[in-house]
Amino acid sequence: MGISPFYSLRLHRILAFYCTRIINPMRPVNCYLRKAFLLTTFSRSWLLSFFLFPTCFVFSQTTNIDSIVNSYHKVLAISTTAAKLDNVTGLAYGNTVLLIQMKGANISTAFNSTFGDINSLNSAGNYEVATICSISHDTVYFFNQVLSTYDVNYSVQLVKFGEYYSANVTDSVKAQSWNNATGKGGVLAIKVEQDLILNAPLFADSTGYNGGNALISNSTCNSFTNGYVYDANFASPQLGAFKGEGVADVIAANSGGRGAPANGGGGGNNHNNGGGGGANLVAGGNGGGNYTTVFGACTGDYHGIGGKALSNAAGTKIFAGGGGGAGHYNNNPTTHGGGDGGGIIIVIAKNIIGNGYKISANGRVGGSGGSDGASGGGAGGTVIMNVTNSYSGSLSIEANGGNGGNTNNQSILNRCYGAGGGGSGGVIYFNGAIPGGITTYDTAGTAGKILSSNGCGVPVPASDGTDGSVVTNYSYRTSVTPSSGCAITLPVRIIYFNAILNADKKVKLEWDIANPEEVSSFTIEKINSFNNWTELQTISVQTNLHHYEILDNAPAAGENIYRLRIKAKDNSLVYSIQKRVVLKFNDQFSFYPNPARNKIMISGKLNAGTIIKLTDITGREIKKIITTTSSSLLELLLPSLDPGIYFLRVNNYTEKIVILR
Repeated sequence: MGISPFYSLRLHRILAFYCTRIINPMRPVNCYLRKAFLLTTFSRSWLLSFFLFPTCFVFSQTTNIDSIVNSYHKVLAISTTAAKLDNVTGLAYGNTVLLIQMKGANISTAFNSTFGDINSLNSAGNYEVATICSISHDTVYFFNQVLSTYDVNYSVQLVKFGEYYSANVTDSVKAQSWNNATGKGGVLAIKVEQDLILNAPLFADSTGYNGGNALISNSTCNSFTNGYVYDANFASPQLGAFKGEGVADVIAANSGGRGAPANGGGGGNNHNNGGGGGANLVAGGNGGGNYTTVFGACTGDYHGIGGKALSNAAGTKIFAGGGGGAGHYNNNPTTHGGGDGGGIIIVIAKNIIGNGYKISANGRVGGSGGSDGASGGGAGGTVIMNVTNSYSGSLSIEANGGNGGNTNNQSILNRCYGAGGGGSGGVIYFNGAIPGGITTYDTAGTAGKILSSNGCGVPVPASDGTDGSVVTNYSYRTSVTPSSGCAITLPVRIIYFNAILNADKKVKLEWDIANPEEVSSFTIEKINSFNNWTELQTISVQTNLHHYEILDNAPAAGENIYRLRIKAKDNSLVYSIQKRVVLKFNDQFSFYPNPARNKIMISGKLNAGTIIKLTDITGREIKKIITTTSSSLLELLLPSLDPGIYFLRVNNYTEKIVILR
């Protein structure tokens, strides 16, 4: 595909100029272009235009979030440097995005028991996390080369992450459900520079591949519908119920019957056989069979087969959970057919405060049957947890399979039908070991139950799905090879900036720059006691040197906040994210427990007249006391507080406190 020229950065420079110069150039404020991690350059050339772009965030802001925080874009063409999209609405320079191919597996289409066997996954499941460096018309360009191969004929989508400095989940944050017609959805992706605070769940249950639709057949039946492939849209009679959806598309003529299409569950055949459960990296459970014994009635165990296990190709592929196959219905309408699979969740954060909530990508239970076949459960989805610092508060992470639907034979003499198979468990990835205090669930869905049977032959029960897995020490896919698509008018790009407290109580400040040849100088700035930025040190640039570091030899007791200011050769300025280091000396203070619930103990040299303040993350004062006597230990009773992050200040020493339920 053709690559368009790099788009103009003028809009970004105007916005940054407005935030940094008009609001107050000396206050600790950083300005972003829809992103809290990559800062834009600014220039003094467009002062008269700033009124058009009043967007600026105080750096320490915590954003309340709920509902759907992602946007979804169909990829129409892709190269190693760029992707052409169906629309670029809401996308901007510096956005973190996910590229993922949802379909494209090649399966057997033979009209026998091999139907749905996977010949090749091809590019299905390929994914990576990337960063946008520019947008031109309908095309986005990436800072680094595209890592994986993609076939845009098979549902490749770009998903924009929800990105925040800190985020407070106030109501369920959800994935948009997968839509096979549009080729979009099924993913919840969130990136937080500091703290992700859960006061509600992250939810991608039943947002993956669709379960087979429940279509009422007429009552014509026979005992010889033993095939694996039928057209489920034909209902006079329906010979095989709809298959569940997975990584391989099937044509309408092959949409029904007991053969399982890759990780989708097979549909139950005529008459009243149960549907199979969906699958992810392990197999779904088989549906239950018809075991009626009435003379002249339709019999025959032709149950839906459970979805087939996929391969993650050594961690390079991820999948939504497969949909369960529908049971064969002809008597009583049901709420739904096969259970939808769980979606995909990707969380990138420094800290997570769980507060007893959950992050879930569970499959849905299969629809029940009333004197009919029941449907298979959806498979659990995929959860990737990349948390670089800490988890606190209880948290459960789930990728469970949905249970198979129950069949109620209504005590009708000698008429007994098939229940639904259980969906498989999904997969949960951690970037390190499983954190302490975190509960994981990747349990398979159980087979549906057979209820109220009266007589009949030997039961043909459905089966459970297969339990999923938890994978540790996993790194999500992302490219590190710079892209030539960003070479034209590329602004100075900060790859990394960090502040680290050394054992000698000095602070090491280090950073990496992608293009030092565009830089004139580096300045480390630090907030002083008057809450203004001051220069700590300015250093010159070496054209071929990408990594730099300096020391703050005299950090203050308590909180030290730093940022990197870069002067480019065109005289524009680039600011890094801010980094915070807390220095504790033996003659200062310590607070415990942290996290806390009802009280906090303050240990240290507390003289008469010591001022103690508790504030929320907005700076609102919640409690203040002034000591009247000297002591070394003080008990601070906490008022009734919502769980979350607060700040406790003793004189000039401040520390972050996490309050639990």
